[in-house]
Amino acid sequence: MSALTRDALGSTARAMPWLPPVAAYVVATAVVAARLDDGAAFPLQVAAVVLASGLGYALDDPAFEVVGPSPVSLWQRRQHRLILALPPTVLLYTTLLAWHGTADRSEAVALGAMFAGLVGLALGIAGTAVRRSPRGLGGIAVAPTLFAALIMSTLFAPRWRPLPMGDIPGGWPAIIARWSAAAVIGLAGLAISSRDRADRKAVHRPGSRGSPTSRLQRGGRGAAR
Repeated sequence: MSALTRDALGSTARAMPWLPPVAAYVVATAVVAARLDDGAAFPLQVAAVVLASGLGYALDDPAFEVVGPSPVSLWQRRQHRLILALPPTVLLYTTLLAWHGTADRSEAVALGAMFAGLVGLALGIAGTAVRRSPRGLGGIAVAPTLFAALIMSTLFAPRWRPLPMGDIPGGWPAIIARWSAAAVIGLAGLAISSRDRADRKAVHRPGSRGSPTSRLQRGGRGAAR
């Protein structure tokens, strides 16, 4: 890792809101610990929702107006945030999954797919909300949106339920497939919301109308006249 990357990660770590993710770690651990003797998957499902909701705050960027015109793209800045926040979240859920235990390997894989789907959706929601927020804050929208999506999913018949939290026709493979699809959709939303705005590209693209190079060229032509 280069010194420049280390400096970027250090400044990002200082700017990130750590309280919501850490609070999610504590709540998720407490939920699983309270139901440790319960063989049901419900505590792990709750923990997954809580951790995904806390992770959404990692994309909050109140200083986006200041750093927006910088040469570092929005996607690169978000990558730095995810490098810092995603690994501990995944590690904690993996630990909780092993600690609580599952009935068999298939259930463990299904719970892992559910967690990946919730994380993907959370990041897609957060990325879109941050982009639309005038203050660069979108993490607060993740939890209510996830809960609304899960509730709306229950309105569908089990055969068509997009975000299954229980048994559906097709068993574990169907559950894994639907949550994997949810992860892909969420990450696609994150990618779309991480594109730089057109005004930034205009400022930094050489020869564009708003770029310094373009202004110098126009000034040179004016002087030549």
